[in-house]
Amino acid sequence: MDKHVQLKQQLKDLIDANPNFPIVGVVRSIEGDTCTVEVLEELELSDIRLKATADGNDHLLIIPKIGSNVLMLSSDGTVDNMTVIKCDQASKFIFNENGLQVEIDSEDKKVCIKNNQVSLHDILNDLSTLLQQLKVYTPMGPSGTPLPDSILAIQKFETDFKKILK
Repeated sequence: MDKHVQLKQQLKDLIDANPNFPIVGVVRSIEGDTCTVEVLEELELSDIRLKATADGNDHLLIIPKIGSNVLMLSSDGTVDNMTVIKCDQASKFIFNENGLQVEIDSEDKKVCIKNNQVSLHDILNDLSTLLQQLKVYTPMGPSGTPLPDSILAIQKFETDFKKILK
């Protein structure tokens, strides 16, 4: 027997491990924190986890784009415990920990950043409202609202941040 084959066998016997090679597939659908993946023509595996546990809590969740390639591993060597470990294209990235949530969504091309108290979208929306109603003290008394060109610039600011923030 070849030395390399003997060494591999001895290591396998020593740690009592079966090789668990990654499996490549194509995402066909997303179901919450699991997905259905086609691994061979006309063979689909469902309930493939998108994170270590499919428990409904999105602490860190990367949702692959439908039709993209994914790499999967099984925690016990069976097809019943498959988890996506890598995807070629992500449609959404969600991080949610200690009240901080960051979501990047490539489908609607928007980002959401918030915590338990406030969101970045709300802060900028409040700023836009404040700027449109801004009045300052003058020797003649309080000023009026901003001039039309300033209002247009503020409205452009509001339109632009709403294009990227949820």
